[in-house]
Amino acid sequence: METLYTVIVGLHILSWLGALALIDPRGGVIRKGAAHAIATALVTGIILVGLGESVASLDKDYNHMKIGIKLLVAAVATVYAFVQTNKPTPNKAAGILFGLVGLNILLAILW
Repeated sequence: METLYTVIVGLHILSWLGALALIDPRGGVIRKGAAHAIATALVTGIILVGLGESVASLDKDYNHMKIGIKLLVAAVATVYAFVQTNKPTPNKAAGILFGLVGLNILLAILW
């Protein structure tokens, strides 16, 4: 189970990094893959918390306030990305979406 958990953590991190790479806030471009990367990060995050809470051998103790805030930010970013993906460029929403993704990463690292 540790191996599965580690693989999902890796996929979660790669998804957030992929989302950052697919959003160009200066040029105002949100590439189509950004929405899917953010959605993948959201789903893998939910799976990680579910596994950590249900599998006793993983011995995870989550800060549920942090998880709730990260879930909210990720859900907003996912919906926002899918809504803004097909908008013409330059799209001012690219900066907002980049900020939401960055905020979620910073919450994971600094909190």
